[in-house]
Amino acid sequence: MLQTLHLRGFRGFDSYRLTGLARVNLVVGKNNCGKTSILEAIELLVSEGDPRVIYNSLRRRGEYDLRRPSPRERIDVSHVFHGHACTPGARFDLSSHDDNRTLKVTILSLDDVDEEADDWNLASRKWGQMSILLDRDEDVTPAPVFGMIMDIGMIMDRGDAERKIMLPVMEDGTLMIKHMRYHRSVRNGHPGTPVHFLALDGFDPTSMGGMWNTVLEEGIEAEIVSDMRLLEPKINSIHFPSSRSGGSILIGLENVKRRLPINTYGDGMRRLLALRLSFVGAKGGVLLIDEIDTGLHWTVMEEMWQFVVEVAKRLNVQVFATTHSYDCIRGLGSLIRNHPDLEDQVSLQKMDRLLPEGVCLKGDQIKVAVEQDIEVR
Repeated sequence: MLQTLHLRGFRGFDSYRLTGLARVNLVVGKNNCGKTSILEAIELLVSEGDPRVIYNSLRRRGEYDLRRPSPRERIDVSHVFHGHACTPGARFDLSSHDDNRTLKVTILSLDDVDEEADDWNLASRKWGQMSILLDRDEDVTPAPVFGMIMDIGMIMDRGDAERKIMLPVMEDGTLMIKHMRYHRSVRNGHPGTPVHFLALDGFDPTSMGGMWNTVLEEGIEAEIVSDMRLLEPKINSIHFPSSRSGGSILIGLENVKRRLPINTYGDGMRRLLALRLSFVGAKGGVLLIDEIDTGLHWTVMEEMWQFVVEVAKRLNVQVFATTHSYDCIRGLGSLIRNHPDLEDQVSLQKMDRLLPEGVCLKGDQIKVAVEQDIEVR
């Protein structure tokens, strides 16, 4: 597990640190303090520079080149650099020194990329087997002028040598990526620790269907159903549609013959199912959750946190979540008060851009802050 995190030059951070990280970490702070950026930094670091992570991060935020007639064909990579600068010398570093995990990303001119730039094969319009798109209003394919170099450091106890991933960047700071398939999009890279990002609108039946297939393969359907009883005690079955039917996820209840679409039960059920299946996708790795309490009533916050901590321990997952809700924090404090054996499993990370690092509250400190009604958001 990550115990520390240090960001330099990433998005809105010139330099920032988190320390005292635990199994389950709740990140709080004012609007625009960088909570989601922390999740994105962890995702990129843990995935060891997987380009899909940058692509998905920019796409979630809608950070396209809006000057183009087809903006969704180009993502604007300049936004991941502090000051939105995508010129030679622009750089950000992500690191967790407890396990020597590092990622250094730098923009270089093609002249400075050395002979490895020849592998991008400009004549065939491919860069390291990464296909790019033509602008619909252009007759020729523009050539990249920069290289985005991602240096991945050694991971302790795994014996990896340092590796590089190279991506082509246009003069306007965009990547034109047609197909983001891992084995075709990077050079000298490979998947890292499992990591899953559950966004605010993260109910995607297609990706959830893939995780449900894993549930079926491992024979843990009853375990998932049991966890879903947090919101509906009478639930006894979950049914995913076949890929061909394109129907809704169905929920079965005790003594009710007809199975009903999950949307019938409201946002809470959808969010809880997405959360539980996200643990399946992050097994043995890291789960990142934006606004963890979305769709859930304040009365189930303690039970929600108990569910998160226990599943995280069982599946060996490290969790990072964000919230704006004091009810969510109060629920975490109540969990620690009623289950003191779990206090070493959680931390609260309060972010403030005026400080060089987040303020870390460990389990017993969270309990005291809630009991004394101290504002920690």
